[in-house]
Amino acid sequence: MLSLLIQNPHPEAPIELSQSAIKSTFIIAEEIMKVVHWLLSAVGLEHNIKAIEIAYAAVVLCIALLVGRLLQWGVMAIIKALQDRVHNVWYLHLREVKFFTKSCRIIPPLVFVILIEFTMQGSLGHTLTLCSYIYMVFVVAMAVNSVVDASWLRIDEKENKRKLPLKGVAQLIKGIIWIVVAIIICAMLLQKSPEKVLAGLGAFAAVLMLIFKDSILGVVAGVQLSENDTLHVGDWIKVHGTDANGTVQEVTLTSVKIVNWDKTVTTVPPYTLVSGSFTNYRNMQLSETRRIQRCYLLDADTVMPLTDADLERLKAIPLLEPYITAKMKQRDEGKIANYNNPEGLVDGTIDTNLGLFRAYLALYLKNNKGIDPASTCFISTLQQTSAGIPLQIYCFTDTSSWVPYEMIQSEIFEHIAVMLHKFGLTVFESASGRDTIMAGYIPAMGVDHAFGLPYPMGMDKDIYVNPHLSPGSQFYGKVPSGKEAPSSPSDE
Repeated sequence: MLSLLIQNPHPEAPIELSQSAIKSTFIIAEEIMKVVHWLLSAVGLEHNIKAIEIAYAAVVLCIALLVGRLLQWGVMAIIKALQDRVHNVWYLHLREVKFFTKSCRIIPPLVFVILIEFTMQGSLGHTLTLCSYIYMVFVVAMAVNSVVDASWLRIDEKENKRKLPLKGVAQLIKGIIWIVVAIIICAMLLQKSPEKVLAGLGAFAAVLMLIFKDSILGVVAGVQLSENDTLHVGDWIKVHGTDANGTVQEVTLTSVKIVNWDKTVTTVPPYTLVSGSFTNYRNMQLSETRRIQRCYLLDADTVMPLTDADLERLKAIPLLEPYITAKMKQRDEGKIANYNNPEGLVDGTIDTNLGLFRAYLALYLKNNKGIDPASTCFISTLQQTSAGIPLQIYCFTDTSSWVPYEMIQSEIFEHIAVMLHKFGLTVFESASGRDTIMAGYIPAMGVDHAFGLPYPMGMDKDIYVNPHLSPGSQFYGKVPSGKEAPSSPSDE
């Protein structure tokens, strides 16, 4: 019965062994056959050729797995003993990706092929040998891919200081490896050379393009993003048309993972960033500044000309006395008409309360430690709308951190809100039910009995409320000389 299974190795065997190795293989095979015969004799199948082949293959598989496990245990024991002595970076990365464990997995199929191919012939032996070769190709590919992973870790850790989206390149190499594996396996199954199989795949190029469309587009997008230096891992980006607004965590062939500020995660295809548009806040973060650009809508009815008496009164406001004095001197010398500004004063005027308020805000921001002095900073008025005159504040904070930025911005606009009334200005607000009640309540009862006015009356005796105007648009103006503020329409 042994002679039916143990034959001379066929001359086209892919694995070539020396005569001593072949002799040793046959000796091992004979011992295995004795074990198989002993096992089958217990169930009365010692003369069944099919049962002998199956039992022989099963015993060889167990031996191959046992040998592989022992060798893997020995290799891992050596590696563990060296881990405290070897501090090479490549060695550490190879251990991290489990290269040695994956490489040891080739031992069981190798032992199995040697004991099967050189001792068993027939359809079963051919099928088992083919499966072993396919498994070995698979294991080799996994080991090579782990080397690619280790190389990526090394490059990303030491060379890729800018955190470019190069992980897609590593994935591309791994994809090429798996394509080569697929071609080799197809060649083995079809019993043809890989060149012929590769030539035959040309007919399916369109299908492959469709299947791997996202991967191909991801590779192209990754190369463009890397080449143009438009995206780094760790950048804060906002992708228009999506809810993605946060930090880039990972860039792969098929997706860009973004951790949003609300702790959610959004993934978008890389080609979306190339074909569409997105905002990258990296330069803002690197400059350690952040822009403030907001508007106050002022009631146009409260914009008034200023007299010398008004200017003298407003000099009491901090920062304004030197500015007003210099501006009055320019006016007296006739320089304001020519827009000369040899003293380098901030932009503003002393002609109106709004112009002086612009100058005050410019001085306030100039002396604010939270504002970056090297960046653009100005106060301007935009085109008037039905909601009032937009007063625009444009400046940059000296930090790009979110929380400090919001604190500085809030402090500035709270200060603006509290300083408006000192210049006789009010914010435009749409009329509410309270304004309607006030319009009828103030003429009858007087200002002293009103509650909820924008500013406490009597704060400045030169300021009064004109009750003739519509609700929500009370006019703060100057009382004409020698007259008293009217308290009701019937007083005029």
